[in-house]
Amino acid sequence: MTSLAFGAEVSALRIQALLPPHIAEASDARMDELEALMAREDEQVRKNLADLGAFRTLKGSADLATGTSRYAQFRELKSQILALSRENTNVRSLSISLNQKRKVMFSCQEALRQLQEAILNEPIEGVTYGRPARPR
Repeated sequence: MTSLAFGAEVSALRIQALLPPHIAEASDARMDELEALMAREDEQVRKNLADLGAFRTLKGSADLATGTSRYAQFRELKSQILALSRENTNVRSLSISLNQKRKVMFSCQEALRQLQEAILNEPIEGVTYGRPARPR
């Protein structure tokens, strides 16, 4: 009986441990693999809970009912997390920040350099732009 309860807990913890890598994953194929692992662990949790319910001493147990109910809530949250993870917005935003932002920054810096050069090439009387007013 104890091994079934611990088995359910360990499998639920394994599912919980697989969620962060799923969230961080960019590849749909790897997400599928992680979800398959979670599905196997989920099956084990549900089997262990069902087997615990088969014990005469646990039939109608408030603790077992609470555990089963809490696991159902966990499964619902996991489903929502996986759906959001599949949208992959965090991975896409990181990619934009690391890749596209850099390209745009260099483009803006080049435009500013050209603007500064154009300003320096069109002298305005009395403005030295940091140059000595009367070069030696």
